[in-house]
Amino acid sequence: MFSSINQGLRNWAEKDGRGYPDWATRYLPVVAGLKQRGLLDGSILEIGANANGLSRFTGRKVVAIDLAVEHLQEAGVHQDIHRVASDITQLPFPDNHFDTVVCMDTFEHVPESMREYAALEILRVLKPAGSAVVAFPSGSASQAAEAQVRAAYAAYSEGGSIRWLEEHVAEGLPDGQTVAGYFMQGAVEAYTVTVMGNTNLKLWIWMWKVLMCGWPGKGNGVAQAVLRILTPWLARQHGGTCYRKVIWVDPVQGGKP
Repeated sequence: MFSSINQGLRNWAEKDGRGYPDWATRYLPVVAGLKQRGLLDGSILEIGANANGLSRFTGRKVVAIDLAVEHLQEAGVHQDIHRVASDITQLPFPDNHFDTVVCMDTFEHVPESMREYAALEILRVLKPAGSAVVAFPSGSASQAAEAQVRAAYAAYSEGGSIRWLEEHVAEGLPDGQTVAGYFMQGAVEAYTVTVMGNTNLKLWIWMWKVLMCGWPGKGNGVAQAVLRILTPWLARQHGGTCYRKVIWVDPVQGGKP
């Protein structure tokens, strides 16, 4: 009986994908920021396609780019997107083309030597009155947190690995101030650059232990259901040490950083 209930709770919690709580904590604060800036009705580019990306949380059509065609196909299943296979460092769009550019958890998959070029490309395709938001895990504390989750998953899965965490190890997590500096240098006096935090680090560790590492064991389905219920609250927990850095790039005139 308990196993059946546990599986039912797990199925309900995963109805929008196993990683939905993490996607929500990434995107809901960004959606709120875009609403504040009045940018949801304009043209939107999302760099790095996700199964639960910006379109899922806004209901708006976006242009979504990714190098991996399979990521684009997955992103298009439940979202209204125009799919473009492209490299972040060579965006196939003219200058000043988009009102909004969003890039969530992608810079950590870009080689360190190419991150400055990626920042300059985002600025190039952004309209003068538009805004961009770039978020990524950053810092030694986030690196240690990822190592903790990697170890927990390896123990739970008897030696398995989580692909995207292994890619973070291979490329190295970006430094928030360094990436912000790329935008400041490229923006000159046309934009302001603001650095914020996203997702309290301890909550991030707990979230992924529940989602991927079977915590706390027999009652994992219950824990996943609780996590799902708490998702709107989790999306507002950005105090203390955070897992991600969020960089907002806003126009000097009319922006609301």
